[in-house]
Amino acid sequence: MTLTTILPSLRASLPDPLDPTLWPARTEATVDDVRVCAVSMQRLAAVAGTPCVHTAEQAPPRYRPRDWEPVDVCVTVATVTRVRRPWGVLFVELDAVVPDCAVLAEARLIGRRTVAPVAEVTLTTNPTGTAGREALLPGDVRVGDLVCFPCVRALTHRDLVTR
Repeated sequence: MTLTTILPSLRASLPDPLDPTLWPARTEATVDDVRVCAVSMQRLAAVAGTPCVHTAEQAPPRYRPRDWEPVDVCVTVATVTRVRRPWGVLFVELDAVVPDCAVLAEARLIGRRTVAPVAEVTLTTNPTGTAGREALLPGDVRVGDLVCFPCVRALTHRDLVTR
């Protein structure tokens, strides 16, 4: 548990910490964005549209063997297209398919600052919103917000587009 989890009002001036082993190398968080190798994910989404992917080198593990070689991993950015709260469960529909290799424990809301407490949400792509994967996002997530999360292998745009 981090200080920004205990006191969500600190998120207006202090970014949530990243787990450096799950994100690509040279990734840094700001209060409303994530930068990978000096590329802003918010700006990438504005230029390329969503869903979009940024591929970079894997961060080195803390204790690595001599024969370790980095592989390509990626960061995915998607737009929230619908938010529903049936039965007290927060369903967030994205414009991208959530891949199996996504690390949703590290999902981030980018593009705006929020001090809302973190809530457990179900990220889904299907319009019925009945099946999905669990993630932690601010409780005031709304349509048009950008969500970014790391993936443990490299993906292409074709892997994220809904069919």
